[in-house]
Order: sequence, then C-alpha cells, then structure tokens
Amino acid sequence: MRLGGPAIFGIAVGIASAAGAQPVPPGEEGELLAFLPPRHGEHACFARAYDSAHLAAHPDQTVTAMEFRIAYFRWESDDLYPLGQRNYYFALRAKRRGEASELTAMGECTPLGEGIGCGVDCDGGGIRVSRDVDGTVLVDLGEDGRIRMTPGCGDEETGAIDLTSGKDDRWFRLDPVPGAQCQGYDDW
Repeated sequence: MRLGGPAIFGIAVGIASAAGAQPVPPGEEGELLAFLPPRHGEHACFARAYDSAHLAAHPDQTVTAMEFRIAYFRWESDDLYPLGQRNYYFALRAKRRGEASELTAMGECTPLGEGIGCGVDCDGGGIRVSRDVDGTVLVDLGEDGRIRMTPGCGDEETGAIDLTSGKDDRWFRLDPVPGAQCQGYDDW
C-alpha cells in the first residue's frame, strides 16, 4: 500500500529531542543500521492498511492506514562537514477514520536505545520506531506522545493536527513495502 504522491521536502527539518537535530557521524548509526545502510540514496518503506476486521476489533483506533519511509542522504561537503553531512530522514503518512485527507509528518531520525527516534522540527513531537526480526517495524507514539501532522507538506501548518497516543492508537505494526513501490528520497 502506498499513500499519497510525491512531496517537496525542505532542508530545515529536525528531531524533536533534547539534543536537537544532529547529523549522524559514520560509525554512530546504532539502530539506524537495522533500517538501512549509510549509503547515499538508500531508502525503505513500511505500510499497512487496517482492514475492517482489525478496526472492528479496535473500535478506538482512529488510524486506518499508515506508511513510514526512511532514507539516508549525504550532503555535499562544506566547511563544517568536509566529508558531507549525513542524515537519516523520515516521512510518516496516516489516514484517519472519517477523514478524506491524508496527514503527513517529516523530519530526521537518530539512534535511540534499541530503536530510533524520529521527530518533527519546532516541537512537533515524534515517534519511536523499532525493527522486528521478521522485517516489520513498530511505530510507537509513546504513552502520552504526539506527532504534528499536516494535510500536505511544506512550511505551512494550515490544518495541522496532533496525532496523539490513545487506547488503540499507540503502536502500529507496519510491513515492508517492495522496493519498486517505495519512492526514493528525492521523490518524496
């Protein structure tokens, strides 16, 4: 399942954490390596559309479909980063019950214990993502977590909402998307 189409992704993104957005130095990728190797252009996608049986069994779940994309990007060298700044970027897309529009959040990911933390700039919240041995990923909003999402992408936050953790909206298990159906970073 693939949600939405191409989107324009800005440079000014960051992870919502105490440390702030940081490039990921070589050798310090940690759990990011469970998602993809640090090679320019590498990317992976995970998605799930929840069927009517699942939604009936989880009546408080508002999310009906979700997609998580992650990509490694190495910028050209400059004075601060002679070898090029290295970043892991993400896009999260979700559809909710009763809403026609898809919601989008974008930002950066960094290693975080046994998973990764992916956050939205300007205190837009974030998610924790871990990779299971079967290839699936678990997106976790956290006990009282949230992530700011918008009906589109770009600098404007018109119509932004916070996707918040709830009784049936905290953990989302997503399946790998075949490579041919997973758009590269430049096409987000």
